[in-house]
Amino acid sequence: MRHLLLVITIIFFASCTQYKKIVYLQNEDTGDSIQVAAIEKYKLMPGDLLHVKVYSPDQSINAMFNFDVDQNRSNYNEVSIYLSGFQLDEQSNIELPIIGKISLQNKTMAEARKIISDSVDSYVNEAIVISKLLSYRVTVLGEVSRTGIVNVYRNHSTIFDVLSTVGDINSLGDRRRVEVLRQTGPVKTKHIIDLTKFEAINNPAYNIYPGDIVYVKPLRAKIFRENIPIITLSLTTVTTFLLILNYIK
Repeated sequence: MRHLLLVITIIFFASCTQYKKIVYLQNEDTGDSIQVAAIEKYKLMPGDLLHVKVYSPDQSINAMFNFDVDQNRSNYNEVSIYLSGFQLDEQSNIELPIIGKISLQNKTMAEARKIISDSVDSYVNEAIVISKLLSYRVTVLGEVSRTGIVNVYRNHSTIFDVLSTVGDINSLGDRRRVEVLRQTGPVKTKHIIDLTKFEAINNPAYNIYPGDIVYVKPLRAKIFRENIPIITLSLTTVTTFLLILNYIK
């Protein structure tokens, strides 16, 4: 019986999640400061979707450049935005009405805005051009409250911004080894960030970019908790067998 109690005690403590494993940005010396990771400017890639709108006092010009000029904005949804957007082809070209193809290869959004605006200016005077990146989406998987695809509407977002939109990492998620899969051009990289350390803000994965995949692994405690019914049943079976064997003797 003592051995049984010892095993149960070990299982109980093994299944408990330690406090240090769930607290973000821990720092023993609160007086320390650290420089935030530099924000790299995202460069457009094939498949990116852009929102481009041309506004002019001449309504006929608006009708030529804007496919959905007569649509009510209140009816906009993800599908309508996709259909009215302009997608970069395999060579990172965007094709606009009247103007035709414009190369945006390896261009940042700021550079793309200027190129598109200059191209429109060559055809239309006194027009205002608005260009935005629509495909700023991040996939979140693993031990979070709600997995799925997150639409980001800010130019720069951190991993905490993204995690907050999915209800945060749950109690069984490993905050010490969060993986961020990122594609830069043809190169795919995996960054691992420890969100329990204050130094995480200097990790390349701290700032999130379009197309990133955030994966939160489970703690070992989850495996213990899921297997507790099986372990308990096994221990009960062994204990019953020993009691019967002892009674027979």
